[in-house]
Amino acid sequence: MDFNKIATDFHNATNLSIFIFDSHNKSTFTSKMTVAPNLPSDLESNLLKNSVNKITISIFSKIGAIASFNLNGSKFIIWATSNAITGNGKYDDKIPLIDFNTFKSQLTLFYLALTQSEPTFSTNQVDLTDYDIIDRPNQQLESFSEHKPSHNGYLAEQRMLLGVEHGNINEFNSNYVTFMDQGNFGILAPDDLRSKKNITVAATTLFTRAAIRGGMFAEDAYNLSDECIKKTEAKRNITNIYEYTRTIGERFVKNVAQIKRQNIPSIIYRAQEYIYDNLATVQNIDEIAQSVGCSKSYLMHLFKDTTGISVIEFLTIQKMLSAKQLLLFTQLPINEIATLVGYKNQSQLSRTFKKMTGISPLGFRKNQHI
Repeated sequence: MDFNKIATDFHNATNLSIFIFDSHNKSTFTSKMTVAPNLPSDLESNLLKNSVNKITISIFSKIGAIASFNLNGSKFIIWATSNAITGNGKYDDKIPLIDFNTFKSQLTLFYLALTQSEPTFSTNQVDLTDYDIIDRPNQQLESFSEHKPSHNGYLAEQRMLLGVEHGNINEFNSNYVTFMDQGNFGILAPDDLRSKKNITVAATTLFTRAAIRGGMFAEDAYNLSDECIKKTEAKRNITNIYEYTRTIGERFVKNVAQIKRQNIPSIIYRAQEYIYDNLATVQNIDEIAQSVGCSKSYLMHLFKDTTGISVIEFLTIQKMLSAKQLLLFTQLPINEIATLVGYKNQSQLSRTFKKMTGISPLGFRKNQHI
């Protein structure tokens, strides 16, 4: 029985977060909405420790409904997330909390799909009182007058848009969550729905420009933009502005990815994706070649022939781009930036940065008046 396939289909149909563990409590599968909070480790331990063959359900106002059970040596945790995010204090948007009966019915269907038999429900609840808080970085609310843009917000925005430009879904989604936590959405109209629609228009505009930079034809990008905005204007309700705008961003990312795949060999595209995903840790060309399943010499030849630059040059360019963003949008010392972009020390970064740009990292930061 392919538990992972059934769990994926169930998640797609319900938007419930699903976590599967082996008998040693090691995670083997996770499927959740990108903007949904992570499962706190101490809560996870408590649930796994108390997991039994019967389905145990607990419902809490801030966490939502959580179910756990054991099956054939695996442990399952199903989470109907209620309070998802606070978005830098400007919105407290929620993925709707479903009622107990609906959640129980969904669990019954899931269990039937897994076992072809009816489940047994426990009458007990796991004591989760101490965990009645969602594990998100931003939980303090602030007034509109107190809200000011942050350097971290600008950095998160730029990294998120690079995910669109690269056509890299993992890069986009991981940085979208950071942008959602640190970004600068603000309140764009007195009416809540109008404000959310304005946010969607603004976000779609950013996605459109990034997609064009990534190689999407301008006419196609603007047509997609118009379609998204028209559908948004027709909506009478936007339950979760963050998940809604993220799905729009994904549409642009997938369009850019399709174009890039058409224009370059699969090996080169996958090598570039590996570099984007592992920029701070990638050690050498051998590692990249292994990730795409070819020899080092073949990758080097094909990469240079396709892109006009070597693999190392491409890697260095991406590191310098990341370093520039950190220099512009953070106050981190140069030695910490060097570590974050994958250099052993500050002097190694400085030498490479000056060779590529003609100026030192510190000089670049000063010239930008940061």
